[in-house]
Amino acid sequence: MAFSRLSETLIGERQFYLLRIFMRLLHVFIAFILLLMSFTPCQARQLIVLFGTDSKPPKSWKKENSPCGIQVDILREIEFRTDLTFDIHMYPWKRAYMNAIEGRGGIFGLSMTKERLKIFDYSQVMCMDEMRLITLKGHEFPFHSIQDLKDKTIGVTRGASYGDTYDNALGTVFTPCYDGQPLIRLRMLLAGRTDAALIGPGKTAITYIVRNDPRLKANIDKFSVLETPFNIDPNFIGFHKSMRQGENLLKINRALKSMWKDGTISRIVNKY
Repeated sequence: MAFSRLSETLIGERQFYLLRIFMRLLHVFIAFILLLMSFTPCQARQLIVLFGTDSKPPKSWKKENSPCGIQVDILREIEFRTDLTFDIHMYPWKRAYMNAIEGRGGIFGLSMTKERLKIFDYSQVMCMDEMRLITLKGHEFPFHSIQDLKDKTIGVTRGASYGDTYDNALGTVFTPCYDGQPLIRLRMLLAGRTDAALIGPGKTAITYIVRNDPRLKANIDKFSVLETPFNIDPNFIGFHKSMRQGENLLKINRALKSMWKDGTISRIVNKY
């Protein structure tokens, strides 16, 4: 009996000892988890899908299947100044826009219209897109307002908008000739299929497109850029309202505000 009670006592002391070790290990484990949780908000980066056009140099395009251009460089700088990481997908504009409409991600290079304001939450301006009209030499016409395009056929990007004035003039003031990229637009102009081609951003884009296509380059002297810009179109980053990206837009806006203030955006644009 004495031996039995001694065994029970020893077993009880052993269980108690193991329990104390277990509790200490549990406390260490909990402390470790809490420590990790305290660092996570500062270290974790949020991945955000963004769509953009793949054929609007120097604003944004693909080079060796990688996104590049003014707006891509701006997005990379936003990444540097925030805890956001952008997963950039480049498509023809209409496809990029439809992906954004369906809430599969945000979109950059977005113009602002009354209709789009009902659909998208907008960032602050990321850059300015100067839209220019190109004609063939000898076929220039005076241009000071949208009404000067009356009864003309103008090559434009399929699915694009450059403000409410542009939207209201489509099919009423001028006839749009749609395509997926500026290269096609200039070839259509060269073939006499349109009266003018609408291209941005600015003369830089036109020069880049013409010089990088052998057919257009051979006819570079046949193109004429009208002096007055069609418009100066602010471009934004937008998210479908269903995505509820308000907090991330605040981060994006803070970064953009500082980039405009310290001249970063101007330096990026001037590189091109």
